[in-house]
Amino acid sequence: MSESIARCARGAAFALAIALAACAPPQRDPPPNAFDGAVADWTREILADSPELATARAVPEGAAGRHRDRLDDRAPEAEERRRTAAIRRDVELRAFRAGELTPEQQLTHAILRAQFANAAALAEFEFGTLDPLGGHAPYVLDQQASAFLTLPDFFDSRVTIADLGDADDYLARLRQVAPALDGETQRSRADADAGIVPPDFIIDRTVALLDRITSTPLQQQVYLTAFRRKLDAVAPPTATGSPPTAARRRAEALYGLAEAVVRDRIIPAHQRAAIWLRALRARAAHESGVWRLPGGDAYYRAALRAQTTTALSPEEIHRIGLARVAELTAEADSALRSLGMTEGTVGQRLAILTRDPQYQYPNTEEGRAQLIADIQTRIDAVMRRAPDWFDSLPRARLEVRRVPAVNEASSSGAYYEAPALDGSLPGVYYVNLRHMAEMTRIDLPTQDYHEAAPGHHFQIALAQEREGLPLLRRLMGFNAYAEGWGLYAEQLVDEHSLYADDPIGRIGYLRWQIWRAARLVVDTGIHAKRWSREEAIDYLVATTGDTPGVAVSEVERYVAWPGQACGYELGRREIVRLREQARRGLGARFDLASFHDVVLLGGEVPLTVLADEVGSWIDRRMN
Repeated sequence: MSESIARCARGAAFALAIALAACAPPQRDPPPNAFDGAVADWTREILADSPELATARAVPEGAAGRHRDRLDDRAPEAEERRRTAAIRRDVELRAFRAGELTPEQQLTHAILRAQFANAAALAEFEFGTLDPLGGHAPYVLDQQASAFLTLPDFFDSRVTIADLGDADDYLARLRQVAPALDGETQRSRADADAGIVPPDFIIDRTVALLDRITSTPLQQQVYLTAFRRKLDAVAPPTATGSPPTAARRRAEALYGLAEAVVRDRIIPAHQRAAIWLRALRARAAHESGVWRLPGGDAYYRAALRAQTTTALSPEEIHRIGLARVAELTAEADSALRSLGMTEGTVGQRLAILTRDPQYQYPNTEEGRAQLIADIQTRIDAVMRRAPDWFDSLPRARLEVRRVPAVNEASSSGAYYEAPALDGSLPGVYYVNLRHMAEMTRIDLPTQDYHEAAPGHHFQIALAQEREGLPLLRRLMGFNAYAEGWGLYAEQLVDEHSLYADDPIGRIGYLRWQIWRAARLVVDTGIHAKRWSREEAIDYLVATTGDTPGVAVSEVERYVAWPGQACGYELGRREIVRLREQARRGLGARFDLASFHDVVLLGGEVPLTVLADEVGSWIDRRMN
């Protein structure tokens, strides 16, 4: 079936499904156990579609089907099926009326209603990449989340090898990497034919990353270094002069096969992608926003709804951002004046601090080691205080690691990777150490609190450890909730005086808050107000005083991931509003630790559902 015919068929099928749902005679609502069955079916379908998700979260194969020897299918036909399935699930959910469900099912229904509706709306845009749980990126090949960037880290950090049988599965997956890369290249070609071409600077960045990988010596390719490390753990090398064991001979044979796959299949697939993008570059514009794409304005509104779980318009979000930047800038001005820094704008004074050598780590391996040690010290301090703020603490381990070298150039400053559901893999706080001038003693503490503790590690691990939640809710994510919690966690630490002896660190906290508010301004500026890349970079540098390199990386991230950057401040804003609503309503009966349980233990939810849950909690405590 041709692509155009497939798209027409899917559109007709969707229209028919909606018509049938609207015109069918009234029927009895499906019984509650039917809803549980449907949730289980949707979960199996999503996990079957994404064996990488199943592996990353260590979902048992009984619940997810066989996944240890498979990668996600990135071919054009698979993406078409993914979009069709997202639309169908939304229609299927509408058959269940919340009033006929149990209270816990009603909560699940409300969560899925938002997620499925947002995913279905984005699935209507027949370009880019729709991820298994509904996120969307407009460009298949970019510097952010294309397979050539995500798969090396997946093999390195998420694929486990406990025996040589697992090693066979690793090799089976390795043979699927080149088809995955080629599938994305094919989809990029099809999108280009429909007028979906990334900006020239996104293409340039992506080609540079592809070239960096193909120029890396074979033995240093992440797929092989990871395989070697894991093989050595299950079939250790024998002592010099001793004959290799049968297991070791088998391991070496598997490694030799892997070398051939990387050399003869995977690296050429990278080269094919780079050749295509170089050819596409002549057709690329420099304008950065999705407004220039077919249906771009509607796409951006759909992306904002999915990323913020609000109905706020781009103009409203832009105004909120400007007001918050002004408020925080005034507070930062006072903090800087208390240090005797009175000359220039707040951004200029922050830039002076950023360049001050006393606040930088040496750009050496020793400097990087000291940075990691300092992070661990701060995390330990938070964990000692956490029982005062939380009734529930995560059981999952938390580790601090460097961002893998292959991803350093394109990655954000830091990110968190969730632990496995079964506890076999820890939560990991990744720190980008590409250049130490970007990781100052000014900003680093607040980043730690956001990404690790009490930020994303608490938020994600506690939800995963909650018994009784449907598996789908434990896997599902909502950007505004998650990033809003991370930003709220930064504020929580400040409210409890962890910066009392660190005035420079508190200025960093204020700058981080300014950054998130500025994201509202810049994201909507790029995608709705037609700001150029250069305008956005200049605004961030002037507003935050951060280095141009950081601003460039951030702006290019917003270009490739519309709407995502707006979730942080809008989510924080709502959590704080709900906390103050509870404090006013409950008075002396308000308990911060109990409030945090309400926010965290139900897993990631839309902000609208969070408001309902907090409201119900307030009512229960008042009665």
